[in-house]
Amino acid sequence: MKKTRIFALLLALFLALNCLTLPALAAAENALEDTAAVSEDPAATEEAAQEAPEDTTAQEAIVSADPNFTVAAKAALLIDLNTGRTVYEQDADERVYPASLTKIMTCLLALENGNLSDVITIDEAALAGLDQDSSVVGLQVGEQITLEDLLYCMMVHSGNDAANAVAEYIAGSTADFVRMMNERAYALGCKDTHFNNPHGLHDESHYTTARDLARITQAALKSENFRQIVDTAEYVIPESATGQEHKLKTTNLLIYESTGNSLYYPRATGVKTGYTSAAGRCLVATAEDDGIRFLSVLCGAKTTILESGDLLMESFPETIKLLDYGFDNYSYVTVLSPLYPIDQVNVLNSAASEAVAVAPAKDVRILLPANYNPEALRTEILLDAKEVEAPVSEGQKLGLARVYYGKELIDETDLLAIADVARSELSSVATNSTAYIQQNWWKWIVFLILGVIAAFLILLVLLQIRRKRLRRMRMEKRRRDLEKQYRRRYRDDREE
Repeated sequence: MKKTRIFALLLALFLALNCLTLPALAAAENALEDTAAVSEDPAATEEAAQEAPEDTTAQEAIVSADPNFTVAAKAALLIDLNTGRTVYEQDADERVYPASLTKIMTCLLALENGNLSDVITIDEAALAGLDQDSSVVGLQVGEQITLEDLLYCMMVHSGNDAANAVAEYIAGSTADFVRMMNERAYALGCKDTHFNNPHGLHDESHYTTARDLARITQAALKSENFRQIVDTAEYVIPESATGQEHKLKTTNLLIYESTGNSLYYPRATGVKTGYTSAAGRCLVATAEDDGIRFLSVLCGAKTTILESGDLLMESFPETIKLLDYGFDNYSYVTVLSPLYPIDQVNVLNSAASEAVAVAPAKDVRILLPANYNPEALRTEILLDAKEVEAPVSEGQKLGLARVYYGKELIDETDLLAIADVARSELSSVATNSTAYIQQNWWKWIVFLILGVIAAFLILLVLLQIRRKRLRRMRMEKRRRDLEKQYRRRYRDDREE
């Protein structure tokens, strides 16, 4: 009977244990499933990506210094070469005829695919179909000239005959070279450009935009040879090298310093002029002053006849106006610097400091006008985590900083730890133990309940042992009492 009661009691305790532990285990599993669902949910990831601000630097000016500023041209663009950002634009995506600005692409392909020291023999195909009244150097059939000298003929003097010779040397034929031009334009991201020849003589299907011309020029400017060629005012190819001497003088009056040249611009460093009656006066120019580097593109300016009877090519004064607008109104503002930490990250289990400061990986400098709104300038700090485990190494990436002007993303840079933080093993053991307990709390509940059951069972066994001992003691006492009684009776009987 007693064994039956003990078994029933144990069964009841086991059922109670199930009631307590199963909900805890279910809650823990649900929590883990919820966490996994959050981390693996593609919709959540896509939504987060959609909320990230777009980088529209290729299309938007930072801020206008003068909303009423314009230049007299069909299209214009001014770009900060240090950052690639647009400072001013005017119909920059409208189709225009590039004229001899085409030669920038021709020169780029020659530098990318040719050997400057190669000697090229001029053939009839290079001169065929060219109007000798157009811009030519005067190359002769059979003349031998290096590719490098041909590029000077093409870019300094704007020789159409040199452009054809370059095209045949690079691709074998003008048609194949034109195919290369269009493929390279597409690869550079030019969205509205189509070339039909290597020199730029007018063709209705030969067109581009000011923005595409800027893309092509920026690619070419990566070459030191290109920068040197387009910044050359005068160049002589001696007779000993070519069979006849060629004296070249730049068509870019911005870089030609002479007493009678009022259009000389000391800040200018290149690049190329262009003109046809359909295209108008065109000019791509670079200029530099006090660390600021500009690229200007101007297409479709007019030609004015002065009272003196001289012709004024308005691409030059309008380009000077555009460049002066940039230099006179804009300067760099340093928003972030590696010298100045901007946040800190908590460090767990460190041997010393409990936090490490983070600083930008690079300078973030923005070209802004003097009248810019400081309140529109803001920095967004995105830490990888609020706290990290020691050790931490100096220079370790711990986050990202984004700089905005208004809603426009200007630049971004990694955030790096500015110092080493060593690890404390003692603190690590304590932290790991605490974390283990926090993450496995349901296991501790199970252990506690099992401990209570074990203690109860032990107590129950001890009570049973105690009862048996007490029963034996009572039986022993009873036996002794009976024995005493028996002895007393026996003694009394004998005495009688």
